[in-house]
Amino acid sequence: MILAHFVRSSMMGACKLTLPDGISPHTKVSLLYTLLMQHEVTRKRLSTMLLVLGPVTTLAISPSSSFDPINLVKMMFVSGTSFAAIAFMAIAWRSLGTRLPIGLWISAGFFVFWLTMVMIVSGAPLNQQFWGTFGRNNGYLAYFSLIVILLSVALQQKKNFYHKLVEALILTAIPTTIYALVQLVGRDPIAWSVNAPFATLGNINFSSAFFGLASISATILALAPRQALGIRIILISLAVTDLYIILETGSIQGFMIYVAGMGVAGFFVVRSHKSLRLFQIPYLILGVTGLLLTSLALKNIGPLARFVFGDTILFRFDYWYAGWAMTINNPIFGVGLDSYGDWYRELRGEIATLRTTPERITNTAHNIYLDISASGGFPLIVAYLILLGYAIRAAWKIVLRDQSFNPYFVALLSTWIAYLIQAAISINQIGVGIWGWLFTGALIGYEMATRDGAEPLLSNKTRGELAQIPAGIALSGILGFVSGVVIAFIPFHADARFKESLQFGSVVDQFTQAKSLGSTAFHLELALDAALKAGEVELADQITAELLARYPRDFMAWRVKQALVSSTPEERQEAYLRLRQMDPYNPSIRPLE
Repeated sequence: MILAHFVRSSMMGACKLTLPDGISPHTKVSLLYTLLMQHEVTRKRLSTMLLVLGPVTTLAISPSSSFDPINLVKMMFVSGTSFAAIAFMAIAWRSLGTRLPIGLWISAGFFVFWLTMVMIVSGAPLNQQFWGTFGRNNGYLAYFSLIVILLSVALQQKKNFYHKLVEALILTAIPTTIYALVQLVGRDPIAWSVNAPFATLGNINFSSAFFGLASISATILALAPRQALGIRIILISLAVTDLYIILETGSIQGFMIYVAGMGVAGFFVVRSHKSLRLFQIPYLILGVTGLLLTSLALKNIGPLARFVFGDTILFRFDYWYAGWAMTINNPIFGVGLDSYGDWYRELRGEIATLRTTPERITNTAHNIYLDISASGGFPLIVAYLILLGYAIRAAWKIVLRDQSFNPYFVALLSTWIAYLIQAAISINQIGVGIWGWLFTGALIGYEMATRDGAEPLLSNKTRGELAQIPAGIALSGILGFVSGVVIAFIPFHADARFKESLQFGSVVDQFTQAKSLGSTAFHLELALDAALKAGEVELADQITAELLARYPRDFMAWRVKQALVSSTPEERQEAYLRLRQMDPYNPSIRPLE
């Protein structure tokens, strides 16, 4: 019975394993059984971590511990989970390795390879590239971890897992919504620097985007056939509340992506009803028309312009222009991972410089695709787009073979497309972006899980024997998780120590902590600012020298270098020339008398 099961599994290509010659059939069956059991227990342990990852990443904050209370703590969970996933996949590689297309492995491998090449070759500061800039943390560790998570999700290939993933997004929205409502009524127990409904995401644009994504999935599951009335009411109430919060944020991101996502879902509703299929083409035409009108509205053209266009859109065009200029000027290796801010002043152009004031700057393109291309050149963005292409291909295959309305697939696809749209106008904020990477892997895996014959390899009876697998699998996952957390803890610890020095230490203490491993240019800039305000010129000179040694393109450091009384005339002239090169259209840059 068991032998027949494994023969059938091998014929389906579900378990392609190579065993040594010269062993008995009974031993082969035993080895195959053990390997398959290892695969299943590994998958189950990993799936639990992945289902928890999204909610924890979105909800985690550390306001009492670190100066950046949003991003650094989220990165610890993402990094830890990715390293645990690597440990789990290494154990069951012989059974897992063939479960994804070889092209996907190659694309993901090349993405990581090129991240590594960029970090080595680009010339940007290594610690900045590895951990990312302050408040963003979109460096090597972040993208490496997200690639691993994408592959891990795609490897699950169990329909129930992907259904739970959609539900995890909705469940995450419940505490996030409650907290945002608390902020709206002015009862936030945390004394943030800004009073706004940003929940646990640090910015109203990010909370708007998250609520938009969650509302799409909640609305689709609420409208699903045979949905329990009580669940339907809860889901609709959640979606309506989240849309209200989006309105209160004043950020249009959430509304834009909600409309886009529900537009995609509407097509599947039309397609699934025989009486409505006649309207598929008109519906598509209407959708394309809406997309064109929205695109024109971004340029302040057309009837939707008054709803869409605003100063923030105009500023985004400036940021996109600079990101594209960085890509064109550095087409192979980019300017360095998460190093957009070092080059923005130089490449933003005269119009962007003078549109408001020269001090309106940014350290991100507000477009994830341009952030990737600016950071790592065309090879990196092409590898990323290929990964997205595999998800598109997977979704297309499901659409072709299934005419029914599958609410979980529709929720996955609609929310994912909404994320791709949001990615074109916003930042890779890890609390929001984690869902985009999870859903990318989910679409790839869901297509394989819904193929004919893609049934679980283990019966319910054999699942009870999973406890017989040695605890070494769990230990490997724990060690992997701890390793990932430790790597991400380094900047968290540096940031926490710097916050402590701000509260209780001297300027010297701030400088000492700002030099520690994992700190950023921003920490040194804060120490420099404190030294200048305290009138400690000699210390300010030391901090400036440290800044320029670590971050040669730091604009503030060159400004101070030009102004310091301790600078020689030659140093001031050098500083002026560097400032003029780094910000060529800034009228406030003048040689000092």
